[in-house]
Amino acid sequence: MKHFLIATLLLNGVAFGATVPLKKTTFPFAASGSSTTSKPLPIENSTPALEGLEDKPVTVGILPTLPFVIPGGALGHWGVGNGGDGLRIGFARARDYAANVVLRIKTNSLTNIKDAAVRDWIISNQKFLAADILQTEHVWTMEVKPTCAWTVQPGNVDKLPVSNPIEFSYPACRENADSFIKTAQILIHESVHHFNGDETIADKVAIGIIDAWQSGNMDAVPMSLNNAPQGTEKHAAVWTGSSVIVVGGYSDDSGNSIGTVSSFDPRANSWTQIKAPQNFGVRHDALAVWTGKEVMIWGGFRKSGNTTEWVYDGALYNPSTGVWTTLARPNWWTPKASTWEFDPRQSIVWTGDEAIVWGGIDPSGQPLGAIFNPKDQSWSKMNTSSEYAPQRIAGHSAIWTGSKMIVWGGYEGASDSARQITAEGGIYNPADDSWSPTSTQGAPSARAGHQAIWTGSKMVVISGGGVSSRTDLKSTGGQYDIETGAWTNYTNELMVERVGHKAVWNGEEILVVGGRSNRLKTFFGEVFAYNPVTLRWRILSSSQTPNGRYNASIVWTGSSAVVWGGQSDDQKSERSGGIYYP
Repeated sequence: MKHFLIATLLLNGVAFGATVPLKKTTFPFAASGSSTTSKPLPIENSTPALEGLEDKPVTVGILPTLPFVIPGGALGHWGVGNGGDGLRIGFARARDYAANVVLRIKTNSLTNIKDAAVRDWIISNQKFLAADILQTEHVWTMEVKPTCAWTVQPGNVDKLPVSNPIEFSYPACRENADSFIKTAQILIHESVHHFNGDETIADKVAIGIIDAWQSGNMDAVPMSLNNAPQGTEKHAAVWTGSSVIVVGGYSDDSGNSIGTVSSFDPRANSWTQIKAPQNFGVRHDALAVWTGKEVMIWGGFRKSGNTTEWVYDGALYNPSTGVWTTLARPNWWTPKASTWEFDPRQSIVWTGDEAIVWGGIDPSGQPLGAIFNPKDQSWSKMNTSSEYAPQRIAGHSAIWTGSKMIVWGGYEGASDSARQITAEGGIYNPADDSWSPTSTQGAPSARAGHQAIWTGSKMVVISGGGVSSRTDLKSTGGQYDIETGAWTNYTNELMVERVGHKAVWNGEEILVVGGRSNRLKTFFGEVFAYNPVTLRWRILSSSQTPNGRYNASIVWTGSSAVVWGGQSDDQKSERSGGIYYP
């Protein structure tokens, strides 16, 4: 009945088109790399920063070049989680951006709108308009239309918002919605119609909001590069309570691992270089945890000249004293030959007292695992022969629940040729040195290279892929309840499937940065936030379009997320980062 009513109204000429042609507007960011002449807001109106950090306004801008993913697939083959059509994905991403910016508008950001009634309307309807943008159904058609998008006014109603579907013409949108900023403007424009706004009002509101967006304040600050380490990927990063320690990594410039260790203070936005002992060597893909007193660094791969090997040693670094202590591998460990092809990447979790290292196998095919106590710098054996102990070579995830370690997914198989990705896992209880299986009923599909985060009550698995599914990566994921053994699966159209992404928990949301879709040949730079209670994704605001990157790092400081490095889509190691305030 709803569609019949819409069709009738369209035939009677009541429908409202998006903006075709779009109103010509000069935006502060006209093209990638261009400068803005807009004035920042007064300091008293800027976004609050970390305690102790000078409160400086941040110039805002979403660049028109924010990447759409490369279109792939056809109408009818696209579905939530498949991400087959780039245009529809682009609109899904712009929906979230548009709603968030509507909520962030400040009164004095709207001075570019000369009509006081329009300014008042925007401020009065911020929450309603944002809700409408988020909840409106998007209906796509291959029918050729003179406009990219159109909808109908709700008419006389008692409550707002009333959300009618927004209909989109693929041919018209491909022709007219050729940038991210136009897409956001279209979505705002169409939602204004749901409040009975005509074309003139919708134009004034949509264009005014986009202009205000780019001249206001947002919630991100670029990291200083003064004294910063060289660009790296596959480095380790850990938060100590006062600084981020960045360890090693791989440099595309030299084609080798590096051995630098650096400290970043987000309050001062400053770097300090740390001198590591010579025997620490170079390494990338190392592991790092904070023990409450020291940074424990373990393992990794060493590529330097003709030397290529996986290493089974590490160090403890005390940032208060500057003291380094060398760590040797347990004397009962006999790892399988540490060639690059074998790829025995391990995982590490911190229990509050000890570190559990897991991953890789010995020559007989038995898993490697050990528990390290930093107080007496001792290693303890753990049960590796249980039928439920996962024989994971690499690519698995490991999280600590507060009492147990869950290892899930990754590659299994004692030989390189026999290894396969899995959708199974094991639960290790250090109290009695026992293993039990995770439930496979309703579990996400098999994968490796995913991210897993413990939220305090559930383990959340995010995306991933594997060597046997290079072009079939997983944008899907799942939440695992260890108490009931139940999985809750989710799909999303906002965050396209990827590997090489990194994630961290901030107490309310999981923050995910970067990654690469092999299927779409696309790198991603935005920071996404996932709420495991509402199952909703959003994109964190940024004052600039971040370069696409994968194998970067992200840590949570308690009030901000610090992102550093990674490999960009031009195969270069990124020497850049940002401090995000969700």
